[in-house]
Amino acid sequence: MPQEDLEIEHQAAEEGVALPSELDTFLRAFAFAAPSEAVRREEAWRLWDPNGNGYLSLAEVDLGVKMTLQSFLKDAGAGEAVWRRFRPSFIRAFNDAKDAAAAASSLSDDYVTKGEFRLLLSYLGYYATWFEVFAMVDGCSDGTTATDDRRISREEWEEGIEKVVAAGLSWAPYVALRSANPASFDEMDSNGGGYVLLIEFCAWLKAAEVEAATPAGLALAAGGDATR
Repeated sequence: MPQEDLEIEHQAAEEGVALPSELDTFLRAFAFAAPSEAVRREEAWRLWDPNGNGYLSLAEVDLGVKMTLQSFLKDAGAGEAVWRRFRPSFIRAFNDAKDAAAAASSLSDDYVTKGEFRLLLSYLGYYATWFEVFAMVDGCSDGTTATDDRRISREEWEEGIEKVVAAGLSWAPYVALRSANPASFDEMDSNGGGYVLLIEFCAWLKAAEVEAATPAGLALAAGGDATR
């Protein structure tokens, strides 16, 4: 695990572009990824690993995220709403985190271990932010709406580029977003299918961060393959 601070630096909004409220809630709820929050992480680990076997399945991570949000907001309904909003991104964070540490047993590569937990929390923030940008372009509307189909067409991408770059210069400070352009679509559409799926969008963002060796990139380099 890299020694650099793995907590994402979400900049203050620039040029009037505000951090979306549900994303703000999500990121604040998982701020205990910071190095100084070891006690809170220990408490969270015990809650997320109720059977005490030292491994977190995707189902346990999913439930842990939900409980954390409900506890943070002190409102079960409001917490569930934010959980449901970002739920498509959790598997991306899980798949990256579970491969971060060297396998200690046959189960290590299929589950998140305690040694990978802090990375998982950081990844949840990264992927939730990326999902927020993805959803903003999908359907050409902010947030998740009835027009979303969990894929981005070339037309949607070209229409949304200005918003993508604005997000990259403010609340989603990632390399690929700041330099997004029409040609980026073909970089993301790895199978040439004419649509960009969330998994392709995330892989594109991750690759740029890793190549640039940003703080997020250094953290993400420890994880697994974002194309799964």
